[in-house]
Amino acid sequence: MKLTLFLFVFVIIDSNSFAQNYVKIGKTYWADHNLNTTTFSNGDSLSQAKNSEEWENLFKQGIPAYCSMYYNPKYDSIYGKVYNWWAVVDLRGLAPEGFMVPSILDWMDLKKHLNYDTNCRCFPPLTRSADKLKSTTQWKGELKGDNLFNMNILPGGYVRNDGRFEGKGMQVSYWTCSPENAAYNLGDSYSTHYIVFKFDKSDFTSDNNFDANGHFVRCAKGQQSYYYNMPNTTNSDDSTEVTSDGADESTDEEAEKPKKKKKKRKKKS
Repeated sequence: MKLTLFLFVFVIIDSNSFAQNYVKIGKTYWADHNLNTTTFSNGDSLSQAKNSEEWENLFKQGIPAYCSMYYNPKYDSIYGKVYNWWAVVDLRGLAPEGFMVPSILDWMDLKKHLNYDTNCRCFPPLTRSADKLKSTTQWKGELKGDNLFNMNILPGGYVRNDGRFEGKGMQVSYWTCSPENAAYNLGDSYSTHYIVFKFDKSDFTSDNNFDANGHFVRCAKGQQSYYYNMPNTTNSDDSTEVTSDGADESTDEEAEKPKKKKKKRKKKS
């Protein structure tokens, strides 16, 4: 019996006439290429870093920014753009309306879906979530991707905190928009979480590192949440979950923190 695999590619257009190809894996629509925008969802422009020095300076000033691979726009159509931490957590929304920067949970749900064996109804010893999504070219060594769902994950590397590109051909990393990314102190070196694909690993994993690093963004259709309160607009000591309708809800992490009791002043007799 000959089995035929059918692949459906969807083009979704939102109210801002944003069009991008998406593929459905499980219950989620995932983009088939990296985000390549220069504006927030409300139309405000992001700053562009044209060299490593500008990348460092924009981060230190708390300015949302992006850069092209090796600071050369000719790579944008292939790899998309790299964004800094400020761009991902800004309340204006980096993903277009109706879409989101996925959380760690979204990525882990995707991983479970890809690794689950429907025949034995179990997770086999050898799991290959990354191999199923990686591109068939550009990866170092013999472990090429299968690109079964046309997500075409390319090894574009990442940007170091000093603005230098690293890891091309060997890995690629993607920002997540999660409560864990709400760093309470600027420069808290292990406060920001991302997803990483590596040339010698069959599964993708999550990791955390310098908030001054730059990563790519792979959008998914859904409601954006888990934004950080920006210091220039709100109280930077609090982490809140902000949904697309503008409502603020306290995160579980914040709810678990014991509240300090205010001392009552004694009235003078």
